[in-house]
Amino acid sequence: MSQRPIFHLSLPVRDLQEAERFYCGVLGARIGRRASDWIDALLWGHQITLQLRPDQVLPRERQGKRHFGVVLDWDDWQALADELQGTGAAMLSPPTTQFVGTPSEQAKLYLEDPSHNIIEIKAYRDPQKAIGEGDPAYAYPPS
Repeated sequence: MSQRPIFHLSLPVRDLQEAERFYCGVLGARIGRRASDWIDALLWGHQITLQLRPDQVLPRERQGKRHFGVVLDWDDWQALADELQGTGAAMLSPPTTQFVGTPSEQAKLYLEDPSHNIIEIKAYRDPQKAIGEGDPAYAYPPS
């Protein structure tokens, strides 16, 4: 039996407790492994290692287009967007829908964690048409 790949990302943060509160409290992550200078946030089926590296944290204006994100199912995206708006979470841009009525219709929002890591959360109305989700290149195991 093949295990589905888990995407892993490592991010610098200025304070582990602050990062844990954000990723768990705002985004619903749970914490996996933990050490004195890092924690694994398990989020959307993937592993984000939050590394205590305050000297590597950059202000948003020095990061350019750097960000990470997730593509959720349309209904899951809408539920999360509603929840985030209800909690008053700080968003860099509010939930928006672009390219309405086209094959590329998408909804997205941007958040910033306390260490200025930018998170894009999006959904495609029809992933098959928008990004070719049915393409064998997206399959696991690869063909």
